[in-house]
Amino acid sequence: MERRAYITLDRLEKMTTDELKAGWARRYAAPAPNLSPELLRLGLAYRLQEQRLGGVSRSTKSLLRELAAQPKEGERKGPPPRKLTVGTRLVRDWHGVGHTVTVQENGFEYDGRNWRSLTAIAKAISGSHCSGPGFFGLTDPQR
Repeated sequence: MERRAYITLDRLEKMTTDELKAGWARRYAAPAPNLSPELLRLGLAYRLQEQRLGGVSRSTKSLLRELAAQPKEGERKGPPPRKLTVGTRLVRDWHGVGHTVTVQENGFEYDGRNWRSLTAIAKAISGSHCSGPGFFGLTDPQR
């Protein structure tokens, strides 16, 4: 039977990559990720301290999640605006009628007129308020 050496913070510096990966698998109950030996050492050191001293409290985890969800100052919530190249044509079929919008320098051209936003065009086509980028398929359907 193979004898496993007990891992200590001091011993981590002397461990080979294979030993670090084996230690990772034991401590995390999962195969070691493809990381450098130094990052494996850091991950194992954290895990050893977490098991010995306790991990992050539930209230701290909750606070961290809450802070991570808040937009930073000057940051937009949601995906960044999509940049459309001048001359791009957006095509949408609505109730059997094809609609083509051309991206211009300062807006959009549709039906022989200049428009400031895709949302205004989508409203003119559909008759109801909806997201212009969504109407023309520019947003992530998973969101």
